[in-house]
Amino acid sequence: MLSKRHRKQFLPWIPITLGFVLLVGLMPNLFANPDSFDGDIYYIDTVGQNRSRPPKRPHPDLHVPSVPVKQDITVFSNLPTDKTAYPYIQTTINFVEGHLSFKAFLSDGTEVSYSTRGEHIRYNKCYGDHCIIVSQKNLLGVSNTSTEWESGHFFGEERYQVAMGHKASLVASDRKLYLYNSYTNHWETISLEQETLRGFANRYDKAAIITSRRILVMDLPSETQYEQNLLLRGIYQFEMRDGFINFYSRDKLWMFRHQTEAFEEVDLTD
Repeated sequence: MLSKRHRKQFLPWIPITLGFVLLVGLMPNLFANPDSFDGDIYYIDTVGQNRSRPPKRPHPDLHVPSVPVKQDITVFSNLPTDKTAYPYIQTTINFVEGHLSFKAFLSDGTEVSYSTRGEHIRYNKCYGDHCIIVSQKNLLGVSNTSTEWESGHFFGEERYQVAMGHKASLVASDRKLYLYNSYTNHWETISLEQETLRGFANRYDKAAIITSRRILVMDLPSETQYEQNLLLRGIYQFEMRDGFINFYSRDKLWMFRHQTEAFEEVDLTD
């Protein structure tokens, strides 16, 4: 037990002693390199109350390869309801995959071969009177009226939708439509300018394309195209028949007559 006189002598040294202890404890942090803490952030696990260190960021001088984008091809499905009564369609052409090649066998027995060396086949199918192939380099088509695989103009898009009809097939990207015509063994390129594909159908010698802005009807043997502006209306249903094609909006009907090769507008509110 300290006497009253000794306590008076000891008390002034208490603040000095505490300050010295605090200074010694803070010295490592005061002289540490601040750059060593760059990005050194801790996150608190609110479930287990455990601290976890995030993964270190790669050094800027190191090359980290990017993950390749998956090339996607899907089967296109019409948004407008398709009421077309399609006849029974028999596939009269076939192909088989050989060693670095595809061999198409036409209805008359002719064999048409295509080398796939250096190409990655993303889609291939035969239907009706023609076959198509989509690779990372080419669009290809062959039909019973051709003697070789026909290559289409290709712009290297990564995503496609594919729709096949009896006499024509459509390969649609975000920017363009590629239509294969089996009558002429030709690829037709149609640009999409601020519009999107809504529907596609092929019955006999006519192909119909519906976008968000227009209707396109193509006569396949002559490759003639007929266009109708939708005037900001949407098509909710269409139907292809022997003599005409009907495109239904809410208050209007656009009828394409095969005989006159023209669109007729009918007001459905009368």
